[in-house]
Amino acid sequence: MTLGSQQPRSSSATLFGTNRRKLIPIALALVAAAGVAGGTFYFTGNDKTPTADRVSTNAVPPTTVTPSVAPIVAQKTTEMPAITANSGRQPVAMTAPVEGGGAAIQPVTPSASVTTAATKAPTTINLATTLAMAPADPLGARLALTHLLDRRELNAAEEFSAITSLRELNAKLFFSPAMSVGDPFIRVYTVQPGDTLSKVAKKNDVQTDWRIIQRMNGMKSEKSLRIGQKLKLPVGAFHAEVSKSNYQMKIYAGEGPSRVLIAIFPVGLGELNSTPTGAFMVRPKSKLINPEWKNPRTGEHFASDDPKNPIGERWIGLIGVEAHNQGFKGYGIHGTVDPASIGKQASMGCVRMSDADVELVYEFLTEPNSTIVIAP
Repeated sequence: MTLGSQQPRSSSATLFGTNRRKLIPIALALVAAAGVAGGTFYFTGNDKTPTADRVSTNAVPPTTVTPSVAPIVAQKTTEMPAITANSGRQPVAMTAPVEGGGAAIQPVTPSASVTTAATKAPTTINLATTLAMAPADPLGARLALTHLLDRRELNAAEEFSAITSLRELNAKLFFSPAMSVGDPFIRVYTVQPGDTLSKVAKKNDVQTDWRIIQRMNGMKSEKSLRIGQKLKLPVGAFHAEVSKSNYQMKIYAGEGPSRVLIAIFPVGLGELNSTPTGAFMVRPKSKLINPEWKNPRTGEHFASDDPKNPIGERWIGLIGVEAHNQGFKGYGIHGTVDPASIGKQASMGCVRMSDADVELVYEFLTEPNSTIVIAP
């Protein structure tokens, strides 16, 4: 069902041009990797899909990022026990940001010549040997664990162990100021006079929202930035894969056999199985903070600061990159004021997440860099 009235006001009818054409093959490759064939992929929130003429694009982004908000690794399936270490709205972290310091492992920017286990696909791997290698070779272990989980051959207990280990690895490798030599997804930058995090992101071609830099360096506020400070920066684009059967979203760094799994989140999906499958990208100028929303079914309007606004605090619009789904409009990834709907078919077709989770996904996924694939 296409809900044209839900298209964000900032969306453009013009497609991405050169960048988009370059990324379409990547998206289609991701579809093939996920085993998706001929599907369509669009999102429309059971209650939130911003309307073109009613979505506020003037909301002020938050100035601080709470370091304790980290990617969720809780599995929302009937086959695997949920990873629940925290209570309330505090997400279970696959990687827990470390505030302030963290023992650095040599702050060295990896070069193109680095050929460690972090950049080469493992040959023969199994869970026991991979878990054993984690202390001595965390980069190789992270890659091997990603491969094991992508194969979908682990039983519930093994999957739980693999995800738990990944959470611990990413807590230092990605979500802390610690830096590992040879990590292809991290580089080091020295703060210069006049720098802000947004300026640092722009001049280093960081392909995420600048708030990721604040999060991974354990900074309570951008005001703590100082000249000469060594900042850990993400390298490359981040991509999402949604599994409808598991009510789960995975965030990957990189593409192909060298990609690594960074985070897993539980999601809610469209009622009556209305969330289709396929490949999408972030719609241009569609990412919104604290958006307004109008229910296309009832006409009810929710202001951006309304605590009852079903769309929550973030909206990420989506656009199809396959011939059959380019016409879908008004669908996206968003938050929710109904946490109980996560793990259920409750939306109008969108992918919905807890507000804490969608806040992080908002930082990971950018236009025109990221691809999003939904599998059955």
